Amino acid sequence: MQQKLKETHQLTTKDGAFEFLRKVLSSSYPLAVWRLPLTDKIIALVDLTSDETFYNREIENLDKCFVINGYCDTHPTNPMVLRGDIYLEIDQNQVSMSVSPTLSADTFETFQNELESSKPNELKDFLTCDHPDYPAMVAEAVNKIKEGTLHKVVLSRFEDFDLPQEFDPYTTLQKLSDKYENAFCYLINTKTYGCWIGATPEKLIALNENQYFSTDALAGTQVLPEDKELCDVAWTQKEIEEQAMVSRYIIDCFKKIRLREFDEIGPKTVKAGNLTHLKTEFKVDMEATNSPLLGSTMLELLHPTSAVCGMPRELADEFIKTHEDYERSLYAGFLGPVGFEGNTNLFVNLRCMQINESKARLFAGAGITENSNPQKELEETAHKMQTLLKVLQS
Repeated sequence: MQQKLKETHQLTTKDGAFEFLRKVLSSSYPLAVWRLPLTDKIIALVDLTSDETFYNREIENLDKCFVINGYCDTHPTNPMVLRGDIYLEIDQNQVSMSVSPTLSADTFETFQNELESSKPNELKDFLTCDHPDYPAMVAEAVNKIKEGTLHKVVLSRFEDFDLPQEFDPYTTLQKLSDKYENAFCYLINTKTYGCWIGATPEKLIALNENQYFSTDALAGTQVLPEDKELCDVAWTQKEIEEQAMVSRYIIDCFKKIRLREFDEIGPKTVKAGNLTHLKTEFKVDMEATNSPLLGSTMLELLHPTSAVCGMPRELADEFIKTHEDYERSLYAGFLGPVGFEGNTNLFVNLRCMQINESKARLFAGAGITENSNPQKELEETAHKMQTLLKVLQS
């Protein structure tokens, strides 16, 4: 089957691989394509057999798959798991491919026939939503915070933009990958969620060599002018406090499971496209702390983080759901590859857009504290949308 697939779609070059993936995108089969931060290799998997399975057990028991979890799927998390029945690696212009040995000939033939059909499936349409007055919503949140029960809430919004006439999702993914080397860049398409493209800077959790756990506290946002160095970026008290809240949230999660042995690195200023953020990284040796399921445990405790929800989490989440007036879906959820050579990398789904046949819906949010200025928070969300919009319109 592997040789037949390669011959049929000429999967020997990058262009041939992308042409094959374009056909998959037009089919009914779930697909994930991604590039990890600071790497060049693009990886893709096509799921022919799982029928978009959801899995709420330990991620440590998953192998070579891609997981997708919406913002509201929490306590417990309920990620969709895409299996790699067909798996591609695209490194420069070299393509390697594998087909699952458990894939039946009948399933493979059905897949081949659908790819060669002349009736592509349309991309999932957007849900119609109202546009709340964002500055007014921020002002209401600030008043709520000043009352003393709510400390921080992350409020988001979206905008719809026309797709360029010659829009191609894989060209867009490649442009994002080239421009934002520090980001996790991806393209996914499923029947449940539709088609999404993103370049997110925020790691939720990572498991390295099945031994080392890490997570990031990322908050605070500034536009970085082209003539300014990272070492020259100055942060306001509001931004410093916002980042400290996210770090305290992670430490509180460690305390809940009585984990005291961890390394805290930061905060430091990092670049994400034309923006800068404050980041603190936390690392744990799971072997030394005898915590082999720390990834799954922390995933349940962390999501949604205070960087995308707020503090206290329950009150912030309630405020979000009663004021945003739209379904976040995958925005501020998490996604990423699990169980590849002992490594798992899950990222918070920020700097993302949903794609349908003619439009792109871009999402962005801002952390609101008692020192927030409604107009400046609106401007911050607009700056965050520029990460993808500049590439989309280039």
